[in-house]
Amino acid sequence: MPSWYRPDPLTRDLIHLINARRHDHGDADVAIDTLQAMLEQDREQDLLTVMAALGEDMAEWLFDLLAEAACSVVMEGETDEKPTYAVMAALELPLQANLSEPLRLKIDPLATADLLRKHLHLSDGTVVMVEPRLLTDATLDLLTLHGLHEHITSLADSQRRQLLSSRLHPPVEATAFLIFELIGSPEPGLPESIEEPDRQALLEGLVAQCGELASAPHVLEAPVYAAYAMFDAQNAVRLHRLADETAAVWRDLEPGVRSRTIVHLHTQCGNGVYMPVWTDLFDPELPEDHGPAWTSPDVWVFTADLPIEWPGEMLTNRLLAEGCTRFENHIVEAPEN
Repeated sequence: MPSWYRPDPLTRDLIHLINARRHDHGDADVAIDTLQAMLEQDREQDLLTVMAALGEDMAEWLFDLLAEAACSVVMEGETDEKPTYAVMAALELPLQANLSEPLRLKIDPLATADLLRKHLHLSDGTVVMVEPRLLTDATLDLLTLHGLHEHITSLADSQRRQLLSSRLHPPVEATAFLIFELIGSPEPGLPESIEEPDRQALLEGLVAQCGELASAPHVLEAPVYAAYAMFDAQNAVRLHRLADETAAVWRDLEPGVRSRTIVHLHTQCGNGVYMPVWTDLFDPELPEDHGPAWTSPDVWVFTADLPIEWPGEMLTNRLLAEGCTRFENHIVEAPEN
């Protein structure tokens, strides 16, 4: 008899919620429950694979739901009470240039909690917990959605707060992230804006604690789910590593070959939310059917709300800084999903 593959229950639920969304009758709460169940099984890669295969609207929907599922959980209480939530959030902060090591990114969790409570105008009764160090992009790059969800779930269950990372890694870009949790929040989301006086006062209070921060309140935006900060950090680290590897291979070429070699920067536009980027080195003197002299591995980046040209522009700037002036940007069209 033939052996038929039957998807596991969670995979069937995921397929069902995607189809329901396509027909405009999906239930967001049910979708969140399904995604959280998959994260609890550490099936993040399965979800990202599905996201990469969806069309743009569906991919954006799943991208946002996935961030919420990882970072916002319902707290248990009396069944007749209005639900409260534990929410894991991040603020992106500007760093000074030329940081010294070891990194001095410690902050006072209690003083910072007071700043956040005051200037984000949080609801009475919401407990604010704060990571005692600002995290760099290279530090956040090592985290996972599973880890974020596990962290906020443990706090929702009244367990002791644990550090997100045992050590800080030097930043790739001049950015740090303030990670904090709201426990007992009446809403599953976060403030959508910060008024100018609050923005200035909040950053001034943080700069007073950590001199490595730059005083640039105009760049301070509203807090987001910590998953979005992790996605941004992974983008930065992955693209810088791709640029480093490409530049290293290019520098190792013989001078004559290097002078004529063209670096191709490929961005597969796909659904514009989660897609691969890669580079190759092309020697125009090789036979036409030879193909590239070298091709990098694919690097997957999150590009929701970013222009499709962004990865290529970032890589171009890095390669120019390395002295490479012969390159071409290619946006690869993907078939319709």
